[in-house]
Amino acid sequence: MTTSPLLQGSRTADALKQMIANESESFQRYSYYAELAKKAGLEQTADVLTATARNEGEHAHRGLAFLLGKADASRFLDNAAEREKRERTESFADFEGIARAEGFGEIADYFAEVMKAAERQEYMVRLLRDALSHGQTLEGRTVSYSAVDMAQVLLPDQSNAAGYVHGGELMKVMDNAAWVVACRHSRKNGVTANVEEMNFHSRVKVGDLVLMHARIIYAGRTSMEVRIDVETEDLFSGRKVKALTAYFTVVAIDAYGNPASVPPLIVSTKEEEDLFAEGKARYEARKKLRQSKGTKGA
Repeated sequence: MTTSPLLQGSRTADALKQMIANESESFQRYSYYAELAKKAGLEQTADVLTATARNEGEHAHRGLAFLLGKADASRFLDNAAEREKRERTESFADFEGIARAEGFGEIADYFAEVMKAAERQEYMVRLLRDALSHGQTLEGRTVSYSAVDMAQVLLPDQSNAAGYVHGGELMKVMDNAAWVVACRHSRKNGVTANVEEMNFHSRVKVGDLVLMHARIIYAGRTSMEVRIDVETEDLFSGRKVKALTAYFTVVAIDAYGNPASVPPLIVSTKEEEDLFAEGKARYEARKKLRQSKGTKGA
């Protein structure tokens, strides 16, 4: 870890490094137990543990700012790429071998998965470094760049006589979320071309808080697939329930209403890679079906 010239060789630098390591580990521990508490239905416990984790993370971040001082992004990328390579080819490979030799197959598989992640990260870091060295930026945008979380309370005029929200009303809200994500990714207007795998997991009551998490999972030449996960929250009990999932295909259009090109999607995690592959498979299946019918579309 590069140290600010003002702190090099000092005991204070050693103290900062130890504090950063401790607080970073505490951040992960609190986050992990918060996740366990949430799964157990202990919402308040999970909330407090999550808040504590954020505090620990902020402590580590501030300590790092003292330790590094004014840092150079290009130099960091050089070091980061070499570190990812070293961890992948040396540390993680050794860890996997140790775990397999001792009969811990699942943990060995985990180390192998981390090695693959390190390879992806090294590749992306090197791309960033090369782009910066030429005064350029990477083509494409990450999943998190355009992802949105939206919340809305649906009202009686959007429900049936039994007090449950019409599926069409929910679809309209989800369609809006998909449009927002697609516009943020492409920075162009868009139109919904397809809705796939609209699954209703539970009914939505009038007065429920509808929480939507929308993110792009696949981008083609002019189209984007947006996955939307919806859950409901009872505002009086705090109980949350998974309600819907769906995949919306949105096509970017130019000022004349013609399909327009969109930036590639940069995927960084195994989950994002898996979702991208699934989205691409759906896209190819639709394309094949269109070709068999002699039609055009997203």
